[in-house]
Amino acid sequence: SGNGTRTLLDSRGQKVELLGIAGHIIYEVKHDAKWVENDTKLAWVSTCDEPSWADECLRKFRASPRAKQEPLVPLKQLADAEHIYDARSKQVHFKRLQQDTGIPFD
Repeated sequence: SGNGTRTLLDSRGQKVELLGIAGHIIYEVKHDAKWVENDTKLAWVSTCDEPSWADECLRKFRASPRAKQEPLVPLKQLADAEHIYDARSKQVHFKRLQQDTGIPFD
C-alpha cells in the first residue's frame, strides 16, 4: 500500500513486497509485553550485493500495529542490530552479530 506497510516500488517501477503479516509480527515483537519482558532482540542480517538498497527498503517499509491508532514505524528503527553487507558466508554475519549483542548462539 502507499504507506509502506505492504509494498514499495523500486527504481524500475517493480513491486517489492513485505510478505503477509510480517509488519504486524515485527511490530509485536518490539512492543508487546510478552516479548519486551523477555528482552527479545531483533536483528536484520543479510549478505547481499546491494546493501544500500536493503537499507532504503528498511527505512521505507513500515511495521504496522494491529490497532490502527498506533503510529507506523520504519522497520529500520525496530532492529537492535543490523548486519547487511556482502560477506563470504552467513557465518561472518552471525559471528559479528554475536560479538555486537553478546548473545551466545548455542
